[in-house]
Amino acid sequence: MYPENDPNADGPTGRPHLWQALLAAAVLTLVASGSHAADFSVPVADSGGRLDVRVIEPPGGAALDAPLLLWAVNQYGDMAGPESIAHALARRGATVWMVDVLDSLFLTRSDTVVRERDGSAIAALIDRAVEEAGGRRPVAIIGSDRMAVPILRGMRLWQGQVDDTTGLAGAVLLFPNLYRGTPVAGSEPEFFGIVDATNLPVMLFQPGQGVYMNRLDRLWQRLLEGGSAAFARVVPAVKDYYFIEMAEARTESLAQVDEVLESPAAAPAVRALPQQILESIPLLSRAPHPSSALALDDSRSEPLAKQVGLTRVTPQRAPDFELRDLAGNAQGLDEDFDGVQIVNFWATWCPACVEEIPSMERLASRYPDRLKIYAIAFKQTPEHLRAFVREEGFDLPFPIPVDPDGEVAERYGAFAFPTSFLVAPDGRIHYSVNAGIIWDTPEVDAIVRELLAIEPD
Repeated sequence: MYPENDPNADGPTGRPHLWQALLAAAVLTLVASGSHAADFSVPVADSGGRLDVRVIEPPGGAALDAPLLLWAVNQYGDMAGPESIAHALARRGATVWMVDVLDSLFLTRSDTVVRERDGSAIAALIDRAVEEAGGRRPVAIIGSDRMAVPILRGMRLWQGQVDDTTGLAGAVLLFPNLYRGTPVAGSEPEFFGIVDATNLPVMLFQPGQGVYMNRLDRLWQRLLEGGSAAFARVVPAVKDYYFIEMAEARTESLAQVDEVLESPAAAPAVRALPQQILESIPLLSRAPHPSSALALDDSRSEPLAKQVGLTRVTPQRAPDFELRDLAGNAQGLDEDFDGVQIVNFWATWCPACVEEIPSMERLASRYPDRLKIYAIAFKQTPEHLRAFVREEGFDLPFPIPVDPDGEVAERYGAFAFPTSFLVAPDGRIHYSVNAGIIWDTPEVDAIVRELLAIEPD
């Protein structure tokens, strides 16, 4: 989600960022439906805090062996999408405990605060649920995005406190973000230490058009290497947050969910999600459940500081590419170009990406013969891009090559969006940035002039 796409990153002024839009949607949902009252609370050991738990039961009551699912909502709080999926799970017989960790503990809603949680609140929740289930019904915990970090930490803490770990089937993680933060663009991102310290079962749901799709295999392999019985399910043709972005909740039926989704085309995947989650529970339950927790590398427990502005990097040869632009023309780096080439990765769903385009246009107009920009669209279709450019009224002086499967972005090591690389006349990358910036500033202009003076090899 959104890439680190970094929904919390600062960008050029203009439209609200994604996190602001999601928070606004959450507020509207609560206003429309009324604030949700907790059914009971769970004390968090040593902190003095308590988790408020709201219970969503099957319409006819839960069967004795029906799943008990713990849904730890992400940093945006109660939202229409998770609420709708939780009710759909209940209609299929599961009991769902909805828990907003940040709200319960009076914490600030931010990606950093989520990733700083030590997992003790989640461990307390698991312990209460396993006690409630009494070995008669499977228990699993569900979460998305950055909430995956405290979920895995909580599982490990709980594992170290009990003798029998089979009471928890495992975790279902929806487009999990388990990275410490956004590295310098082009560098390999680093997992939190908890990834290597997890050996209880995990099911990963990865949207096919999601930011981390091309890195799914690495995460899966790391979990397997730690001893976790890890499973992965790719959800084709949808992006991250596909089930969360709803204008209002659909708690009675998902039949008409397309009417409230930001992307109506995601409706089939949204309707299928509850059953897919339930199908995951037996897999997790039957998998090995080690009784001993793994050692945790505390040096990889803190989030990384965000990169700000263009960063000078060790010069390295820029990967070439050949992609078709919106006019059907082949685009790639010009080896004979005596100027600066900017390789920019962006997407229409990324506010900061869109916000920086006008300043890129202005920068390009300053150097018509010495600057080339390739605004490579990440996992978008030409049809969608043409409509978007038309609606936004952009008069782009540079091509928009289409990277349909994200392969070129992967080659460059693009992790957050937007990400840009400045290629000097020598054909090497000298600067990179993994956030939206204003391109026609004196600072950026000075860097362009510096690179223009670099002689080609």
